[in-house]
Amino acid sequence: MSNQEVQVIDFEEMLRFIEKRLASAGTYVKREAIITILQAEEAFLLEKGVLEEYNE
Repeated sequence: MSNQEVQVIDFEEMLRFIEKRLASAGTYVKREAIITILQAEEAFLLEKGVLEEYNE
């Protein structure tokens, strides 16, 4: 068994960060659209093996 580092990312914090970045660029995107994009990105990264499900 290898020793792996696990990093937990706060989803709400990430959403607020993205909303703030988009707003500072003069762009408004509905939160639901951002969530859909993030879920698609997560599925892609899981499929590619970049992310792994973590169970305690």
